[in-house]
Amino acid sequence: MRSHVIAVAVSAALAACASFPEIDALGEDTGPPPQLEPIDGLLAQADAAAQDPAPDLQARAARLRARAAAIKAGAPPP
Repeated sequence: MRSHVIAVAVSAALAACASFPEIDALGEDTGPPPQLEPIDGLLAQADAAAQDPAPDLQARAARLRARAAAIKAGAPPP
């Protein structure tokens, strides 16, 4: 276990020393960062789309119980 930890640490250290010429070729970033958009609209859409799965799950459970009872009784399942 200890050797695995040491191997991971050495691998991480070597990866940190890697050069990325594609990124270095881009040059200095002098532009302003992008503006953040308000999230309120997205949250409202998520709340509207979310529905309570309980009725569907209860109906499915009832169907499965009826099917199990039919199999237990030897009758063909509905």
